[in-house]
Amino acid sequence: MSYSGVLALRDGVCVPVRGVRAGDAGALQRLVARSSDRSVHLRFFGPLKTLSDKQARRFAEVDGRDRFALVALDPEDPEEIVGVVRYEREPGTDDAEYAALVEDRFQDRGLGIGLTRYLIEAARGNGLKRLYAIVLRENAGMLHLLRSLDLPERKRWEDGAEHVEIDLRSGAA
Repeated sequence: MSYSGVLALRDGVCVPVRGVRAGDAGALQRLVARSSDRSVHLRFFGPLKTLSDKQARRFAEVDGRDRFALVALDPEDPEEIVGVVRYEREPGTDDAEYAALVEDRFQDRGLGIGLTRYLIEAARGNGLKRLYAIVLRENAGMLHLLRSLDLPERKRWEDGAEHVEIDLRSGAA
C-alpha cells in the first residue's frame, strides 16, 4: 500500500505526505538533528546526538505491510522531512508498535494527528487490529494525541512509561 497526498494543518499550511522511501535515511537523520533535545528524548527515551546510519536505514527501509511509515515533507523544501509516523508489527500477531516524531516548529499544528490517522488507515488495510505506543509520562502531547483518536484504548504503566494500546477495530479515527 502506498500513500501520497497533502495534509492541511490547522493554520492552513499544506504539507506533502508520502510513504517513506529507502533514500530517505539522510533526511531522517537531519530531522533528528534539527529536533530539540526534549523532542528527541521523548521519542527515543534518552539523549541521542545523531541517528546512526544503521538506524536511519532501518527506519527508511520498510516493507509496506509489517513495517510501514509515512513522512511529511517541508512545504518550503520537499527534500526535508518534518514529521514521521510508523508502525512495526509484532511477529505473528495483529499488533504493532506505533512511534512518531514531528519537528518542533510543526508541533501543535495538527501534523501528528493527521499523519497518525493516515497511518491507522494503512494499518487497518494491512490487517492490524491494535497499535500500541510506549510513551513517557511527561509526553503530554503524545498522550493527548492518542486519546484524541476516539478509539478504544487500554493503558498500563510499564517501566516508568505508559503503555497505550489502541483498538483499530472500531470505526473512529
